[in-house]
Amino acid sequence: MTVKIDKLTKDMVSIVGKEHAISDLASRIVFAQDPQNFDLEEHNIPYVVVRPSKTEEVSQILKYANEKKINVHTHGSGSSFAGLARPKINCILLDTRRMNKMEVFPERGFFEVGPGAHLAEVEKELAKYNAMLPINLGSQLIASIGGAVSVNTSGHMVDAAIGKPGDFVLGLEVVLPTGEILQTGSESPRRPAGVELTRLFIGSEGLLDIKTKIRMRLVPLAAFQNIVVYYDHVDGILDTVMEMYKRCIPAPVFYEFLDEKSAKIGFQAVGLPEPAGPVSMIRIANVSKAGSEELSKEFLEFLKFGKPTEIKLVTDNEEWTKLWTARAEFANYLFRGGLTWWSEISTRADKLKEAFHEVEALAKGLQSYENPEFYSYGHIGAPTIHARVFWPKKDIPIEDRKAIGLEWRTKTEEINIKYFGCGGEVGLTASRVNSFIRKKYGEQYYEILVKLKNLFDPEGILNKGNLEGWA
Repeated sequence: MTVKIDKLTKDMVSIVGKEHAISDLASRIVFAQDPQNFDLEEHNIPYVVVRPSKTEEVSQILKYANEKKINVHTHGSGSSFAGLARPKINCILLDTRRMNKMEVFPERGFFEVGPGAHLAEVEKELAKYNAMLPINLGSQLIASIGGAVSVNTSGHMVDAAIGKPGDFVLGLEVVLPTGEILQTGSESPRRPAGVELTRLFIGSEGLLDIKTKIRMRLVPLAAFQNIVVYYDHVDGILDTVMEMYKRCIPAPVFYEFLDEKSAKIGFQAVGLPEPAGPVSMIRIANVSKAGSEELSKEFLEFLKFGKPTEIKLVTDNEEWTKLWTARAEFANYLFRGGLTWWSEISTRADKLKEAFHEVEALAKGLQSYENPEFYSYGHIGAPTIHARVFWPKKDIPIEDRKAIGLEWRTKTEEINIKYFGCGGEVGLTASRVNSFIRKKYGEQYYEILVKLKNLFDPEGILNKGNLEGWA
């Protein structure tokens, strides 16, 4: 089917207005990209970018797309590292940024927010009500809450301490791929028992719906204690995390780490003295200050298990901000220096150390392109390893880039499967369907997902490629 872009744009203007239906090539190219190191291809470029401001406009766009058999791809902030944000086919790209209205109802115990609101915006507003957002991504300043709930990712936060965003969602307003509008869930602090569609749409990654309003429970702002720990070898961190789970010690809300090379880059970036080895950063949380202080004392004692070179309770906010920024900004500084590919390893707790050293060896023996450097960091208390291969240059040919991406993703997913893990941040995504989902769970599992997708999206127009698998 040939799509006439001028006619399509005119039709979109009639729904969202002239300023919010964008068809110039430069803008369409920008919205076709994501952080992946692949060149843009013509079939990824959307026909038009539309920015609806309300649910009814989203509904009209999807009804139009079904009638005309034109694909639609949803766009939150485009910050996904795993291919979810990039269109896989020419399409209408639906940008949710204008749908960012937020209302807090303290007397009801919840807030409601549009999918396009940035996490940092939501967090700042909640602080006025002595509440916190149970999501903390490295891209907090730009990541959208609709994307976070649609992937059900908690980011830096440790699941065993805080849970997933979906644990706090009371209800949703969604538009189905066919254009129908649904309300789910409850306004009661107690969520519905039994079969309930809210749980199905949470974490569905745009396969089944477009979220237009999210209702989340207000979570009381916790009291925090911050800890930094220095080691001479990463094994000390790995041993400590495994022992934490073995002893059933309450997990910190944040438990991050930087390996030796990553720590040097991160600390240098923020002006801190270069550490001699790997570093972990830990945040203890409790509803009361006295409770957090008591928990931190117990955890400080426990941390001696890993034989660190130094353990420090960080009481100066400026110092903690620098330490946390070193962790948060490390990857950004690495990006600037060359080309890098990322993968997430989330293992069974008792297999963390084995998995770490296996992915380290995998990086050193990579076959698709020689002499990579290996960097590791991430939410180690989850337990999650962010594993990166890196080359200090930008001129790697596109075909080699694709080969690296395929080998790194496939082989690291095999490590996830071997060590009984998943990948607790990036979800399904198109890049993981064939390398992880089908291998770990089998064809019957995958076919159930296909049937579910077909039930909600009979024309297959919404986010095409994310379930079919995309290399």
